[in-house]
Order: sequence, then structure tokens, then C-alpha cells
Amino acid sequence: MSDRWMHVVGAVRTPSVPLSLPTPLPDAESRDDDLAGDRSSAHGRGGSRTPDIAPHSVTDTTRALPWLRVREAMLAAGRWCAVASLFCVPLNKPATNVALGLAFLFSMLGADARRRWTEAARHPVARGALVWWAVLMLSALHAWYLTASFPPTASFVWACVYPLLFVSLLQTTPWRRRALLAFASAAGFVVLASFGMSLGLIPQRPDALLSPTLHNTVFKEYTQQGLATLILAAMAAAAAIAARSKKVRRFCLVATGLALLNAALVLESRTTYLTLVPLAVYWIWRSAALWHFDKRVLLATFLSAVAALALAWSTPFVQKRLVQAIPQEVELYLAERQPTSTGIRLELWRRTLPIIAAAPLFGHGLHQWAPLYRESIARLPDFDAFDMGHPHQEMLLIAAEQGLAGLAVYLFLLLALARYVQRLEQPERDIYNCLLLIYLAAGLANGLWADFTHRHVFILLLACIPLARRIQATGDTPRPD
Repeated sequence: MSDRWMHVVGAVRTPSVPLSLPTPLPDAESRDDDLAGDRSSAHGRGGSRTPDIAPHSVTDTTRALPWLRVREAMLAAGRWCAVASLFCVPLNKPATNVALGLAFLFSMLGADARRRWTEAARHPVARGALVWWAVLMLSALHAWYLTASFPPTASFVWACVYPLLFVSLLQTTPWRRRALLAFASAAGFVVLASFGMSLGLIPQRPDALLSPTLHNTVFKEYTQQGLATLILAAMAAAAAIAARSKKVRRFCLVATGLALLNAALVLESRTTYLTLVPLAVYWIWRSAALWHFDKRVLLATFLSAVAALALAWSTPFVQKRLVQAIPQEVELYLAERQPTSTGIRLELWRRTLPIIAAAPLFGHGLHQWAPLYRESIARLPDFDAFDMGHPHQEMLLIAAEQGLAGLAVYLFLLLALARYVQRLEQPERDIYNCLLLIYLAAGLANGLWADFTHRHVFILLLACIPLARRIQATGDTPRPD
């Protein structure tokens, strides 16, 4: 150890020298303990004499402590910005971007940045997101090679870094749950405001008269708000099962019921209706598991679920939006090529299959589906009505742009994530099981990653996933990865 550090140790540890330093931060304390160990070793080798004190060394140490406190404050600010981004994501796009930008800045400038980011890079979910980032970047290079123009990446690609950022900031369970609670609070506010609109207590948005997708919506369109509302319902249901307090359990159950009513009866989004089916199956299974699959409970749960689904199926909302509308729209598309909601999707999927067949292995490259699709419908009389930015099907878009090789990586990552979620504790296991179900079910008839709100809702919630516990082969107590 250098003489300079021995001077500092002597100044801090020697009782004969009167010196008062501010209370050091944890990192400073650990470094100070290391210095004390070195000093003890030196004395053990015969170095019993206290070294001469260098006043300038003490001054340098004293000056360093305020900067350490500034970096700790930056780290705390970064954590709150990450929490704020979850609050903003169902409400406002610019606010979400600002919160994420500040979270990244403060994380880089905050205390222990290198250690935090190094540990974050070992998180399995962060690594999986980075693998998909690499796939998208390779796809962008592929498109550049084919078209001599590098496609824009923006958050379509760089959102894959958010799990790494969040793991570097939200390192403890309380911080991660604050972020989830922030999202639930914002989504709950939206649900209450949406009920107010449906009851006439709050005026509708000006654009709601022109577009039915904005009816009874607060900040987003009805599919974006509907999926966020289903996520809120799943979070509340998971919290109700895990709650120990009866008051908390009742509150969560009420929140679950209000969110489901809003999604089913107020918003009238078809994607939301379709996504409700696998969620209902999941919670029937969970309810049965809570009672250890007792036959009487299974029968009662099954009958209750059938009655609820039958009641929902018979409501005018579902009859109008699903039972009657979809067959009519299919007939109109087949007979007259009318650009209805279902007809547009059928046209998108029909035109996407030849695009996939033209480059099946590695696809056409990032953001190349849209120009190829527009070229294929250039002669349609209703070109503007059929013109879309993505095929409204998640896996078709991946197969067209990243090819079957990219689709295989995507499915492998989803399977790995599903297996990882099963090792989580409750209520996170239920929350992320439902998040995966919502993403997969809604992605069958919508392009979620291509939409800013859907993309950020799912990736930011996924970024709050905790470290799962590794089950030992010997049957010992599980330990964190």
C-alpha cells in the first residue's frame, strides 16, 4: 500500500490526531475497512510506528465525500425516474421518454455505476433482451446491405436495453414493486376516468366523435387502454391472492372487478375481448390450485366461469363487436374487398405470406415489410384504407423481416422467459404469467412491438422482473441466481 494511503489511514485511525470527518457512505465505509485491514497487516510485520500525516491527503479525502453523496443522490433520482416512467407509460409518450432519458443519465452518473451495470448484464432477462436487440441490429444491417439505406432504429430496437437499465437501478424488491405500483396507479386513474366518461360525468375527447376507437378512452385508443386495463386486473388479482390483510385483499378484488368491467363493457375493444379468454382460463386454473384441485371447488369454479362467459357473450357489446360483426365483415371482404377491421387484417395477412416466401430464412431486413406491402397493394382502389405500417400480427412481421431464423430465436426467448417466470415468487409469478398471456394473445391480431405504447408497456413491466431463485439439485433451499 502506498505511503499516501498510509497517511490517510493514520489520519483517520490514530487517536492522537484530532480529526473530524463527515459520516462516510457505505462504499466509503467498505473502502475504509479495507484500509484498516492493510494497516493491521503492516503493524503485524513490525510496522508499529504511526506514519507521518500528510495534511493535503486528509483534505482530498474530505473533499471526495460530498461528491460521493452527490452520486448517491443521482442514483436515487435515477430510481425515481424509472418509477416515473412506469407511471407515465399508460398516460403520455413524451413524459415516458423524458423519464427514461433521465433514468439513463442518472444511472450512468450515480454511485457504483460500473458494478451495477456489470451485475445487470448478468440478469437472465436483461441478457435475453440484449439477444433480441442483436437480432434486430443484424436485421438492420441486412436491410442496409439489400437497400443501401440504413433503416431507422429508434426505440423499436433500443427498447431492448431498458431491462438492463432498470436492473441497474431497481435492485431491490421494494423499488421494483414501487414501479409496478406506479403503473397500477396510473392505469387505475385511467379506468376511473373512463367510467366517468361512460356515465357522462366527464366529457368525451373531441376526437371520440370521429373515431370509435377513442370512445371512453382517456389518453390512448381503446386497444392500448384495454390491454393496460387487463394488466391492471391481473396485477390486482395476483396481489389479492398474496395479500395477508383482509382490507388489502378486498381492495384488490374490487380493483380487479372494476378493471374487468371497464375492459369488457366500456371500451369494446375486440382484441381485449379475445385476450380475456386465456386470462379467464389461467385464473380458473389458479383458483383450483389454491384449493388443491378439490372436485367440489373445481366444479363450482367451472360453473361460475361458464356462467360469467355466457353472460358476457350475451351482452349487446359483445354481440355487436364480435358475434355479429366479424362474420359480416368477413363476408364483405370476400365479396367486395371492403376495408373493414377484419377485412383489413385478412388483406394484410394474405399479402404478407408471399413476402415471407420470397425470403424465408433471414427475411427482408428491419422495417422492410411496409414498402413491400405497399408495393403489393399499389393498384387497389382503396389503397389508403388498406395501407398499414405493420401486418397486425406479431409473428408474421418477424417472419417477414427477420425470417424464420429470427422467428425461431423469438420463440426460444419467449419459451425461456416462460420457464424463468415459473421460478418467481408470488405475486410476481402470477403477474408475469398474465403479462405473457396478454402479449401472446393480443399479438395474434395486433402488432404490439410496432406500437410505442404497447412496446413500452410490456418491456418496462418486463424490466421490473426480479431475479428468480435457482432450485438446487440436492433439494436445498433455493438461492438467488
